[in-house]
Amino acid sequence: MPWPIRGFLGAAALVVLTSCGVSEDEIVHVKEGAKLGHSDPRIGLQYCTTLGCPDPALLSPPAEDTDPLYCLEVFFEYGRSPALCLPLDVCQKLECAKQGQECAIFDGFPGQVKCIEPKD
Repeated sequence: MPWPIRGFLGAAALVVLTSCGVSEDEIVHVKEGAKLGHSDPRIGLQYCTTLGCPDPALLSPPAEDTDPLYCLEVFFEYGRSPALCLPLDVCQKLECAKQGQECAIFDGFPGQVKCIEPKD
């Protein structure tokens, strides 16, 4: 098989393998009345960059809420969100679509926010 065709097939396989959707068990919804993002409107809801997220303490003047922000993907019913800058208490603003599941944050870059079966 010629090299260009092998390269094309390899790229197509990579796209198929990385485009997996979100399982029904993992879906989270934003609680009614809650909003994602930082409480300071100067930061709001930002996308994560390769350098990470801005430090709220470095704003001029510094933000009142200086909790650090982390790069996290959120597993919504339509799929994964882009990597967003969110605080670690994000699960308090989310609820699981499936009863009996609990919100959890998985470590990585970006991290993943999704629902899992609770530990007994």
